[in-house]
Amino acid sequence: MIPFASVAVKTIGAAGAAALLTTGIVSAASPSPNPTGTAAGQRQQQADNNARHHDRRAIRRAVIAAEADVLGMTPEALVSSLKEGKTVSDLAQAKGLTKPQFIARLLPDLTVRLDNLVDRKLITPAEAKKVLAWIADGHVPFWNGLHQRK
Repeated sequence: MIPFASVAVKTIGAAGAAALLTTGIVSAASPSPNPTGTAAGQRQQQADNNARHHDRRAIRRAVIAAEADVLGMTPEALVSSLKEGKTVSDLAQAKGLTKPQFIARLLPDLTVRLDNLVDRKLITPAEAKKVLAWIADGHVPFWNGLHQRK
């Protein structure tokens, strides 16, 4: 019986090794997922990113529009000035406004705009409250200009 057992073990062992090798060859021959993704996958990821940050963009547009109103200019003109290297501080000083005066004029205008975004369910009331508290605390967006990503 012992010679039979050794033959059985060798046969089963050889079959197992063949199965492992075959699986390895098949998986090595099959294409691996592309790390960069397909064009459709990249478009979907970009759409997901856009959806994820829609609230930030809405708040940013509201802030720019409110700041532009306080400065007596259009939002497009404000963005253009910021891209040229000017700061909201420079523009406010040109209008004779100090930072506390600018904040005092900005908050009511921005409150209306953020309430509108809350009503349209683009942002939550907590997000609006957080932005207003942040500005009331003296953190005026774009006061020191645009900050470029590093």
